[in-house]
Amino acid sequence: MKPVSFSWKKCWKLGSSILAWTMVMLLFVLIRFYGIEEEALIHISGNRTEWTEMILMQGLMLGVLLGTLFSIMDALIDKRILSRVSYLQLIGLRSIGHILVTVPILGITGFLTHKWLGYSISATWQELIFASPLLKSAIVLLLYTGFISILFNILRQISAMFGPGVMFKLITGKYHQPVEEERIFLFLDLKSSTTYAELLGHTLYSELIQDCFSDLTNAIQKHKAEVYQYVGDEAVLTWPINIGVEQSRCIAAYFTYIEAINSRSLYYTSKYGFVPVFKAGANCGPVMAAEVGIVKRELAYHSDVLNTAARIQSRCNELGHPLLISETLKGALSSDSKFTVHEAGSYQLRGKKREIKLFGVEQCS
Repeated sequence: MKPVSFSWKKCWKLGSSILAWTMVMLLFVLIRFYGIEEEALIHISGNRTEWTEMILMQGLMLGVLLGTLFSIMDALIDKRILSRVSYLQLIGLRSIGHILVTVPILGITGFLTHKWLGYSISATWQELIFASPLLKSAIVLLLYTGFISILFNILRQISAMFGPGVMFKLITGKYHQPVEEERIFLFLDLKSSTTYAELLGHTLYSELIQDCFSDLTNAIQKHKAEVYQYVGDEAVLTWPINIGVEQSRCIAAYFTYIEAINSRSLYYTSKYGFVPVFKAGANCGPVMAAEVGIVKRELAYHSDVLNTAARIQSRCNELGHPLLISETLKGALSSDSKFTVHEAGSYQLRGKKREIKLFGVEQCS
């Protein structure tokens, strides 16, 4: 298991989880506990305001503790293991884990509230176990936590299917009408895919594609890429141009991906008999982003920028460069000592009337 390293993205996820679960628990305690002082087994040492403060504090503690622990649990789970289970199994495993964590946390928050905030319980332990409204509330809380956990995990899986940030944009209607954006597109394609497919057969070849795109995850997350499409053995990544050119992310993502595949060369060789090689082409420019479809909705980009990027990628074998970029993208990138850019010549790409100057990119050793 890899150690969990610090990053602002992980801090954002932790903060979001804490905030979400705090809101959920505050809602629960307000609905469930407000007015419970009228029950015979519980006597409040203070007025109604103090009681309200107590239940709000308990909800706050529950939210912070549960949000923190749930985030840590998710961070410690190996993504490669999760990719091997179905959505239903994943949702079930996470939800069961959340419920199991909730049991001791509920006891801890109850103890702290009893100690720090001053209320007394006029009941024996037998009454608390079998008849107390506190036990009933605990059972309800576990059911409530389980339901919310399932809901959150379903939303997480739906968000993963759309890609990072896309679901929120679709829900808010940002692309209900076409919107013009400046974007970078990187087309990644498996080299010699036809040969591999014939060699492996369709079943093993499909597993190869699954493994390859699973290894793409780190490059996507590390370099803030968005997945536009997976089409057969091809993946299309995209960035808003300001994010993609910063620290040459649109270029670095390719080499991070290649390093990830090469780091698992023994696995690929033992299972498939070779290490897959990917070529890539990149371009940037104005595109129209729009929500399309009724039965199946998705975010689509329309522009000749994408066609050109695909055509650039198709020239990689001919020119002997694993990564080619357009002159437009080269002009948008700032100089980076980690990469060297070589002019590969001017070519008339298929479907284009004018020649386009292409550049090969290599990583400095």
